[in-house]
Amino acid sequence: MALTSGDSLTAFSFEFSVDGTAIPNVTAVNSIKKDAAIIETKSMTPEGLFVNQKMYGPPQSGEMSLTVLNTGDKAVTGWIMKGLQGDQAGGRKTAKLVYKDTTGATVLTMEFSDVLVSSIDYGSLTAGESSAIQMTISLSFVDMKTT
Repeated sequence: MALTSGDSLTAFSFEFSVDGTAIPNVTAVNSIKKDAAIIETKSMTPEGLFVNQKMYGPPQSGEMSLTVLNTGDKAVTGWIMKGLQGDQAGGRKTAKLVYKDTTGATVLTMEFSDVLVSSIDYGSLTAGESSAIQMTISLSFVDMKTT
């Protein structure tokens, strides 16, 4: 469903999955970033004119982070620990982020390939506090496609 003129995507609802398995209790997807390498060349023409040109270089990988409520779910923690222990085959996954509008219809889908866990942060814990324990999972990916 396309947005109408003047509308924009909101974070009303989204789903995040890894290799087709939904990751439960995702509270935020942060800083999805993929850069393009830019190469600058400087040269002189036979007439002595300086030429400064920029062009795209090789593809770059990307990064993002997830904030997830810690429930002890093995679908989440098992994958994280495989990656952090260096399991190249078991730690490398595909991921999908689906944005939904207020009616639950899909507005945008982002797919990520060769996703690796680069770090996990359990944040701060305070004795006697009744707040939920959250994990921030930093991810690296090779390619990103949107549909």
